[in-house]
Formats: sequence, C-alpha cells, structure tokens
Amino acid sequence: MVFSSGGGGVAVAVILASGLAMLVRRRSILAGLSIAAAVVAGVTALLMPSDLTEVMAGGILLGSAAVRANGVRARQAMLIGSFLVGLLSAGAVEALQHPSIPRRYADYLTESDIGPPVVVPVLCVLVGIAVAWAARVDRSDDHPPPERSIRTVGAILLIPVGGLLLNMLFVQMLFRAEDGFGGSWHFGLFVVPVLFTAAALVPGRGGILVLAGTAVLLTSTTTPGVGIHVSDGIWVRGLVAITAAAVVAGAALGLRWGRPFVGFATLAVVCTTALFEHSPLDNVHYAASLVIFPAATAYLYVACTPSTPTPLTIGLAVPVAITVPMVVTYGWTAYTPLTSALHNSTWPSMELWLPTGAAVVTVVLAAVGTRLLGRRPVTHSAPGDG
Repeated sequence: MVFSSGGGGVAVAVILASGLAMLVRRRSILAGLSIAAAVVAGVTALLMPSDLTEVMAGGILLGSAAVRANGVRARQAMLIGSFLVGLLSAGAVEALQHPSIPRRYADYLTESDIGPPVVVPVLCVLVGIAVAWAARVDRSDDHPPPERSIRTVGAILLIPVGGLLLNMLFVQMLFRAEDGFGGSWHFGLFVVPVLFTAAALVPGRGGILVLAGTAVLLTSTTTPGVGIHVSDGIWVRGLVAITAAAVVAGAALGLRWGRPFVGFATLAVVCTTALFEHSPLDNVHYAASLVIFPAATAYLYVACTPSTPTPLTIGLAVPVAITVPMVVTYGWTAYTPLTSALHNSTWPSMELWLPTGAAVVTVVLAAVGTRLLGRRPVTHSAPGDG
C-alpha cells in the first residue's frame, strides 16, 4: 500500500529526480530521458492513467531539467517558475476540467475519480519539443562532474522517506484520536527536525535550498487551498493567470535583486495573515495567499540560487515530498465547509494560534539556518568524493 499510494509514488519520484541530478551529466542522455518521460506521461494520461508512472516521469523531468539549468541563473529561474506555476495551480486546473461536480460531493472524490486534465498531453508535447530544441542548439558539454557525496545521498533519502513515514503516522494518529480532528496538528512539527537535518547534511551551501523549501512548505499549511469545488470557469482562469503572473514577478525580482532574508520575511508575514479568519479581514489572508505567497515563493527560491543541480532538485521537491499538514482544516460532512470547524465555539482559538505561530517560528529558524549555511565555503564535489 505504501508504494501504490500517491505518497509512495512521490517518494520514489523524488529519489529518482535527485539521483539523476546527482549522477547524470551527459547532454544526450538528459535529452533522451526528458523526451521519453514526457511521452510516457502523455500516453498514460490519455490511455491508462497511473499516478505512479506519471509522478516518476515528472521526477525524471525535474532531475534532468535541474542539470540542464545548472550554472545559468536565468535557466534556473525558468525551471523554478514553471515548477511553481504547475504546483500552485494544480487545484485550479482540476476545477476547470470538472465544473459540473456539485460542491457537496467534491470532498469525497478520490484521485481516480478526477482523471487527468486534457492539458497534460499538450504540455508533454511542448516539453518534448523544447528539450529536443535545447539539445540541438546547445552543443556544450561543460556540465560539472557528478556530485557523489554520501551526505547528499543521506539528504536525498531522508526527505522523501521521512516525509512518507511522517504522513502515514500522522494519518493514523488523526483517525485514532479520541477528540476528533482537533489537537493533532502538533504531530506535523516532527517534519521540522527532519528537514533541518537534511539541510545540514547537504555539503557546502546546498542546504539553503532545502531550508527555502521548508519555509515554503510551512507557509503553505497556513494558506487556503484551491480545490475542485471552485467551479466558476472565469474565476478559475483568472486565478491561474494571477498565480502565473505572481510567480513570474517574484522570479524576475529574485534575479534582479535576490535577498533570501526578504523572501523569508515575506513568507512569515503571509503565515501571520492566517489569523485573519473573520470578514472583512479574511480578504487580507486570501490576497496574501493567492498573490503574495506565489511571488514570495518564487523570489525566495531564485534568491537562494545558484546551486548545484541536486540541492535545487530536492529543495523544489520538499513541498511535494512532505505533505504533513500543520493547520487543522478538516470538516465532518459533505455539507460542512472544510474550515467551518475553526469557527465553531467548541473549537478554541488556540487551535489556530498555535500552529500558525509554529509555522512563523519555523520560517524564522529557516532564515537563521540560511545565514549559518551561507558562511560555509563553497564546495565542488569530485567524482568518488564521500
């Protein structure tokens, strides 16, 4: 069940992506793997949907793209931006494909009920064309030697495997709790030492990207998700456009004036807006989540580069690899909004203050860790280094 679940597939994909980024440097191999992965993802999306196959193909694309973007900040920014646009607009794309599903049933849909968006094959074809064109016009083979470090391997394994185990234990604890859904958020804090340990394991300054991913992950737990129940087409398209514009603006600003501290500070502010849960101040929280959060995320990632391909890969994958929630956003029936329990008088306000405060503190600690890791000397691992 572990490997057939979505979490197991993501863990395998992250390990595969990071392994490729660590070991493979030949341009022809990277281009071939990317095109093959795009074709496999497109075919499976059309004919035989398979979560495991699709996420593994995505892992191959991420690892190969990280190597291709190495050393060129503009390429790294493009990779970061495209990754974030896809990640942050996934729920909106699902809503576009399924506008007729009533809201009261949406909470019970499984992944197999949703099905693949028709845009997936089109994007896969575009990826194949882009990779083939890049392989044709770029004749240089000046990629650095592989990063064969035992510490890097430890970080690669720790993040997806630790995240998968934490998620499984969290779910078990959640459904065995006598007090229902309340009071279980604190178990998500175990993700913090796991990610900080992984950041410390990465040689040189590469762990900064892992800390950036940690800050993004913790901030995302305080933002409202956009799911399949958002069915008004014009609003959903507008949301995707706003997300893309915010990511582009953040990435461009990070290239022009990249300061990691500014990115961490902005994400901390976004976390605090989660406390504005009542009208009209809740609009501040929605604006911060839908506009500021994507821009600050792209800005922070870009500001923390340049980095070698492997840390970039695992840093981007952190919000995907570890899915342990920290803020209680669960409902009870299909007719109860997922966040309505927070407004119930039987739920103490401390259930919102404590996890939000924990998220803010973790983002601040990630900023401090970035400052410490920034004092490390830049290292270049040679083949065979352990």
